[in-house]
Amino acid sequence: MFLSINTFSQNLECGQSIDSVKSTLAGQWKLKALNSNKIYRFWFKQDAGFVEVLEELNLPPKAEHTEIGRLVKNDQAAVNIKLIEGVFFIEMVYPFGTITEQIYKLNKNTFVYGKGTTAHYFVKDVN
Repeated sequence: MFLSINTFSQNLECGQSIDSVKSTLAGQWKLKALNSNKIYRFWFKQDAGFVEVLEELNLPPKAEHTEIGRLVKNDQAAVNIKLIEGVFFIEMVYPFGTITEQIYKLNKNTFVYGKGTTAHYFVKDVN
């Protein structure tokens, strides 16, 4: 049985199929430790996946309850989840090129992809 050393560096509590990774990733995430008002919404429809950047608006509490508390920017990329030799990768396709990074951690609250200077740490948005 051949397993990549990278397989052991993945911490996925979502299952071992592409569909289970997509299901766990779907939703709204914020970059950890940044005071940013950006939310990254991942969603999948059949085989197509997308991520878009949403901006939270700092509206009074009454306005937020009207479901108009977020504004969509035209920042969107296609997303593919790939399983290569037992290791999950996220591929984001932008108009200027494609970025593919290993997924290191994914559970219902935390999502980490990339390593070193390309690492991205997300936490699930609970709002």
